Amino acid sequence: MKVVQPAYGSDNQIMESAAEWDRCLGWTFELISEDPVRRERARGRLRVTQERRSEALYALNEVWRAEGLSAADQAGDRYIAERRRTLPDALWEFIPAESYADWAGLKYVLLYLEWEARYPDEWMASAKGWGTKHGKLDDLARAVPHLATAVIDQLVDLILLAVRREHRCEDVGYAVLARAVGGSRLRRLLLEIADEPDEGFRLRARYLLWLLDHPEASKPKPSQWQAWLRSQESESASERAENVP
Repeated sequence: MKVVQPAYGSDNQIMESAAEWDRCLGWTFELISEDPVRRERARGRLRVTQERRSEALYALNEVWRAEGLSAADQAGDRYIAERRRTLPDALWEFIPAESYADWAGLKYVLLYLEWEARYPDEWMASAKGWGTKHGKLDDLARAVPHLATAVIDQLVDLILLAVRREHRCEDVGYAVLARAVGGSRLRRLLLEIADEPDEGFRLRARYLLWLLDHPEASKPKPSQWQAWLRSQESESASERAENVP
């Protein structure tokens, strides 16, 4: 069955006001609560919203198949309304980079990324969206010049969360974001991690510092990270050879 997807950016899809976003999704901040009971309750509510979204999509396709697209307006409106009440679907809006600072959905993008960073297993089980993660990290990197200092600080915190955990799919987006953010605060915090005992943390921090020190390097990608790791192994081997009596 073909799926009807209203065009992104259409007037009937974008939520413009903060009040509307909060009315639809304000409860989702419980997903990052330190209380596991509250998180589980929020995940249960999320499952309900996802079921309603799926039911609305099914109904939309049934009407379209039986009566044609011209008769599907009401079912389409219901589907859009249900999408606005769940994650990650509500984040699927096209927002120009220069408009991100004023977009009421920005705090829910940050919430979605923080949820994955802090509780990856729960995020995977409830609202995994690698494409959404990739797209929003890329959007944030392009929007950096337009964002307020407080939001930049939140982005730095997200980058550090990514450095201090196991590597996950689409994490290259955090390297792109780190280069876009730059700044003394990020550099200072990365330098602290670069001397920590955990090798994974240490290497990820040093790679980001290398990116900040080499603006001429190409856009971060997995192959670049792997090449950088090999270069570190070669340097370590050379140092060991020089120290052999």
